Amino acid sequence: MVVYKTRTATEDHFMQMVSWILNIPSNQMNPHTDFVDDLYLDPLERELLIAKLERSYGVVLSPEEVASIDTIQDACRCFQQHAA
Repeated sequence: MVVYKTRTATEDHFMQMVSWILNIPSNQMNPHTDFVDDLYLDPLERELLIAKLERSYGVVLSPEEVASIDTIQDACRCFQQHAA
């Protein structure tokens, strides 16, 4: 039996932001959606998305943090760490 974790309100809000920035319906995403493999972003588009999220949340991520972001959940976790 597979048990799926329910999304948190923070993940939902974060996915809404990604959806709005990329103009992709949020129902086509989940926390495990990969920016490259699932949303077909090239490296530049991925960097631009992260830059827009940084601006929206008033956060500056280190190059190492940016490099560690592959999925929506990864990005959400990085931004949450800066908000704490």
